[in-house]
Amino acid sequence: MADTVRDRIRSGYEDFTVAERMIANWLSDNLDRVPFETAASIGARLGVSAMTVGRFLKARGWHGLAALKSALRDDLNAPWLLARPQSRDSRLQAEHAAVADVYALAATPLWGEVVRLLAHARTVHVAGFQTERGLAAAFADHLTYVRPSVRSHETGAGRFSAMLAELEPSDVLVLVDIRRYSRHFLMLAERAVAQNVPLVVVTDPYCPWARDLTPYFLTAEVSLGHFWDMNSALGSLLNLLIDDIVRDIGVADVHQRLSVLSGTYSEFIGFLPGGSAR
Repeated sequence: MADTVRDRIRSGYEDFTVAERMIANWLSDNLDRVPFETAASIGARLGVSAMTVGRFLKARGWHGLAALKSALRDDLNAPWLLARPQSRDSRLQAEHAAVADVYALAATPLWGEVVRLLAHARTVHVAGFQTERGLAAAFADHLTYVRPSVRSHETGAGRFSAMLAELEPSDVLVLVDIRRYSRHFLMLAERAVAQNVPLVVVTDPYCPWARDLTPYFLTAEVSLGHFWDMNSALGSLLNLLIDDIVRDIGVADVHQRLSVLSGTYSEFIGFLPGGSAR
C-alpha cells in the first residue's frame, strides 16, 4: 500500500512546480508521519500554505489529507512514529531517529558509490552555504587528513569563477545546504553538471531540485521540532562519509599520510605538551 501511495504522490514529478516537488518529496519520505500531521503543519515545515498542500493532494485524487490518511490506514506494516516532537524527550527521540536514518543510508549501494567517488576523484571540491558553511569546511578539513587534493571554497562573497575554471570531469564537487536554499547552491550545482563534473549534494529531504541534477543525493532530517532546524544528523552523515572513505582508501595508507602530516605540523607549528596522537 505505501509503495502504491508513494508512486501516486510522485506521478508526474517532472512537471511539478517547485512547491509541488517539495510537498511530494516530504510526503514520499515521511509517509509514517502523515497520520499525525495536518495540511497546515506540513505547509509550515515546507514554507508553503495549507491550501497549496490541499491543492496538491486534490490533484493526486485525494480530497484532503484525511483521504490520504485513509489510503494509508490499511497498511499494517507502516512503522508509525511520533507526532511532530514537542517535549524535550520527544525531540531527543526524533534526533536519535534522524541519526539512525543516516546509519541506514550508509548501508545502501548509493552510499558506497559516493564513498568511492570521494576516495578516488582527482580533486574533491567542497562548498557549503549559509549556516552549513561550517559543516562543509569541517568536512573538507577532515578529508584533507585522509587524502590529498581537497579544496574548501568560501562561498560568503559569491566568488566562484576560480573554482569553476578548475573543475574537471575527473573531480567531484560536494555541496552542503538546507532550507531555505541559497541561490548559489543551485547555480553551482547546475554549472558542475553542465561541465560533466560529478556532483554530490548533501541536504535535507525537502530539496526540490537535487534529484534532477545528480544521482549522488544524500539527505538527513533536520526538522525535529526545535526552533531552528537541527544539523546533528547532517553532521553525522558527513562524519560517517569520512570514516568510510578511510576504509575505502585503506587504513594503513591513511595512517601513513597522517604520520607525514603530523610530523610536518609538529616541525612548523607544534603541539601542546602532553597531547596524545589521535
